[in-house]
Amino acid sequence: MRVVLRIVLVLVVLMALLWFGGRCYLARSVAQDDGVITTGVAAPVEITFDGKGVPQVWAKTDGDAFFAIGWLHASERLFQMELVRRLSRGELSEVFGAVALETDIAQRRAGFARRAHAAAAPAVMQRYVDGINAWIVQAKILPPEFVVLRLKPRKWTIEDCLAISGYQTWFSHELMDQDRKYQSLMEKIGMPASVLAHAGHPWSPSTVPEYRMTNASNSWVLSPSRSASKAALHASDPHLSIDQVPGLWYLAGLHSDEGLNVVGVTYGGAPFVVMGHNDSIAFSFTVASVDVIDYYEDAPTSVIARESIRVKGEERPRIVEFKRGGRGVMIDEKTSMHWAGFDFAPNEITDAGYRLQKAKTFDDFRKAVTRFGALDANWIYSDRNGNIGYQLGAPVPIRDYDSYVWQKASDPKSAWRGYRALDDTPHALNPAQGFLASCNNQIVPPAWPYPVPGFYDPYRIVRATALLPTKHTRDDMHAMQLDLTSTIAMRWKSLAVDGAQAANLPRESRMLRSWDARMSDDSRAATLFEAWWRMLPRAIFEDELGGDWNTGRVLLDEALTTNSPVIDDKRTKRVETATDISARAMKDAITIAKNRTWGEASTLTVRHPLSRMKLLEKWLRLDRGPRSCSRRRGHAARELFFVRRNIEFVPRARRAEHALRSRLVGRRRLHVERRAGAVGQSVQSAL
Repeated sequence: MRVVLRIVLVLVVLMALLWFGGRCYLARSVAQDDGVITTGVAAPVEITFDGKGVPQVWAKTDGDAFFAIGWLHASERLFQMELVRRLSRGELSEVFGAVALETDIAQRRAGFARRAHAAAAPAVMQRYVDGINAWIVQAKILPPEFVVLRLKPRKWTIEDCLAISGYQTWFSHELMDQDRKYQSLMEKIGMPASVLAHAGHPWSPSTVPEYRMTNASNSWVLSPSRSASKAALHASDPHLSIDQVPGLWYLAGLHSDEGLNVVGVTYGGAPFVVMGHNDSIAFSFTVASVDVIDYYEDAPTSVIARESIRVKGEERPRIVEFKRGGRGVMIDEKTSMHWAGFDFAPNEITDAGYRLQKAKTFDDFRKAVTRFGALDANWIYSDRNGNIGYQLGAPVPIRDYDSYVWQKASDPKSAWRGYRALDDTPHALNPAQGFLASCNNQIVPPAWPYPVPGFYDPYRIVRATALLPTKHTRDDMHAMQLDLTSTIAMRWKSLAVDGAQAANLPRESRMLRSWDARMSDDSRAATLFEAWWRMLPRAIFEDELGGDWNTGRVLLDEALTTNSPVIDDKRTKRVETATDISARAMKDAITIAKNRTWGEASTLTVRHPLSRMKLLEKWLRLDRGPRSCSRRRGHAARELFFVRRNIEFVPRARRAEHALRSRLVGRRRLHVERRAGAVGQSVQSAL
C-alpha cells in the first residue's frame, strides 16, 4: 500500500511540475511589452501600446522605425513568419516530411526564392531584417511551436523577405484563378461553357462607375457629400483564412522624424503598413481577380534550375529539375504558364511599399500601388481634403486572344504585348455618385475601351451600391460590414421557392417565400437556401461532369441568368427547365439542412496550424459556436458545407473610420536604445 501511495504521490508531483512548468514556459514565451531593450539602433526608439495593445513606434529615423517593427514582428509572429518563409522558399518538407513535398515543388517551380536571390537588395529592408534577427539572438525562450517541432530559426535575410513578398502577390491570383477550371469545362461541355465564361454580369455594378479615364473582400469610401461628418468615410474588411493563428495581419503605427507617420495593418515578413493611413491619405485594397495568368500547350526548351529539397526522415535530398517552355515555366511536360509576376523584379514590391507609406496625393498613391509587381489588387483611396479615388493595382496584359482559352505556344499571337500604361488603367477620382466600392466584383463596365478579363464576384457589390447612396456615419459603415442580407438569396429565392413547390414540399416553399433573405442565427430558411444553392451545380452539371460536378460552380450564375442549354439533363429524354433542376437540388438540400437553424449549421472553428497533429488537436482548436455569415453578403465568409458547415475564410482586420482619424490611449512603453559596448536586454517596470 505504501508503495502505491508513493507512486501516486510521485505522479501527482510530476503532473504538477509539468502543469506549472508549462504555464511558466508559455508565460515567458509571450512577447515583451514593457521595459528597455538595448540593441542596434542609431537613437532611442519608444514603443507605446494603446488601450487595445496596438503598438506605436516612435523613432528618429525611418531605419530605426523599421528595426523596431522587425523586433515586434519576431516577438509576436515568429512561428507564423517561419512557416511563410518556408512556404515561399519551398522548404516545408524539411520540417513536415514528404506530405509537404508537392507544395515545395510548386513553390520552387514559381521560383520566389530564386528571383529574390537575383534581385538588388533595397537598403530599407536591411534594418527590418536586423530587427528580426536582434530579437531571435536575445530570445532565451522561443515560441512553443519551435519546441514541438524541434526547430531552431535560422538568421533572416533580405532574400527571405523578398521571397515572401513575391509569394504574397502570387497568393491573390491563386485564390481566384479559374483558367484551368474553364479549360476543363470547355473540353467537357463545349461551346455552352465558352459562351457562359464570357457572359459577364451586366446586372452587377462595376467599381469604376463612369466611362471616363480621367476620373473585394469589401472596401468602400464615401465622399464628404455622403458623410454626416462632412469628412470622407473609408471602410475595409479583407477576407482571409482564419486557420492562421495568430492572424496574418499585425496592427501597428510607425512614426519617425524623417516624415514616416503611418498607422494600419502590417504582416510578418515586410515592414510596411499595407492598409491604413498616414497624415495625408488613407488606403485599402481587395483582391481584383484580374486574369494575369495564362496557360499554353507547350514543350520544354531549357532547364531553369536543378534544386535539392531536404525531406524530413529521408537521408538524401530529392533532386528536382525545373524547365522553361516557349511561353513560361513548364507546370508539366505539355503545359507552360505565364504569370505577370515573372515580369517584375521582387525589389519593386518593397520600393512601392516604402513609397506608399509617404504618399501625399492621389497621384503619389497611383504611382505607388501600381508598382507592387503583379499584386492583383483593387486600391481604394481617401484623403484629408475629402477626395476619394480608386486605382486598379494589377498589371493589365495586352493580349490578342481570348485569355479564358489555353493557347498554343507556337502561335506568335499568343505572346503578350506588354502592359497597359498607367493612364490607361482603370481608375476614378471623385465620381459624381459620391462613393466608390470594391467587393471582388467586375472592375469596368461593358463599354470599356478594352477587355479586363477576370473571375469576378457579382453579388456583394449589389448590396453595397444599394446601401451607399445616402448619408452615413462611421457607425453606419460598421453596420454595413455586419449586414446579414444575402444578395444571392435576394436574386434567386424565387427559383428556390419554385423548386420547393415542384418537389411537393409546401412547408419549405412557404418558409422560403416568407424569408427576408437574412442569414440570421435563428433562420431555418437560411440553412435550407444555402444547402439548395450548394447542390444546384450537381443538379445542373452532373450529367456532363460526373463526380467533378462542383467544378461547374464557376458558371452557375451565368447558366441560370441566360437559361443556358446546360440546364437540361442530357441523361433524360425530356428537356428539363430551371424549375425542374431547382426541385432536384431542393430534395438534396432537405437532407443536408436537416431542419437546422443557420446558427446550428454555421459554426466558427479557429485552428492553430499544429492542430492538425492528433495529439495537439484538442488543445489548439477553438470551437467558437454560431456565426451569422455567408459568402454573398457584407458580413462574408467562405465555408465548407457538407453535413456541418464550418467557416474557412472570414473578414480580417475590419476597419471603418473617418479618413485619417485615430486615437492613441497610452498603456505601456517599450524603449529601444543604443548603448555603447552593450547588446542585450534590460527589462524595467512599466512606465
